[in-house]
Amino acid sequence: MMEVENPVQRIWQNQPVEGIKMSAEEIRRRAGKFERRIRRRNLRESVGCVIVSGLFAYFLYDTHNVLFRIAYGLFIVAMIWIAIQLHRKGFVMSLPAGLEASSSVQFFREELERQRDAIKNVWPWYLAPMVPGYVMLTIAYAVSFPRPVRWIGAGAFDLFVVLLFIGIWKMNMRAARCLQRSIDELNVAE
Repeated sequence: MMEVENPVQRIWQNQPVEGIKMSAEEIRRRAGKFERRIRRRNLRESVGCVIVSGLFAYFLYDTHNVLFRIAYGLFIVAMIWIAIQLHRKGFVMSLPAGLEASSSVQFFREELERQRDAIKNVWPWYLAPMVPGYVMLTIAYAVSFPRPVRWIGAGAFDLFVVLLFIGIWKMNMRAARCLQRSIDELNVAE
């Protein structure tokens, strides 16, 4: 569906914005809230990686089919890679105490930019590492169950995974836009 452009809305959105000065306390409050949110995200993602790795380790141990074992091993390696990259790219730094307002704004902006850049580029470090495992799982399923009727289920699952990946990517792009708006607010406030 195409959006109809409203000229009044365009004028309102394009008008100059007065800089609103933020106090060091307000910046500290916002940075603390952001830091807690990122720490919760990182904890949730790390726990997810451990759980998924544990499940695939169980599947790896339980099956004797070489192709399935390779697929499960690839998933475990992907989860380890994702956890390492999340720690590298997604860690959050605390706002140092005693910074003046301008230094606090600069520090907070750099944190927002770093997080924005990390989630804006989820394909190479978060989604792509899982692709070999899914491809190998599909091959293992096709070889193990050589009836085309069974492939319909595998194809439907693969379609679900593709849609899930697209959803995760879109969700992260939306979050990156929200972070960019926060960065823009800080730029105006400075």
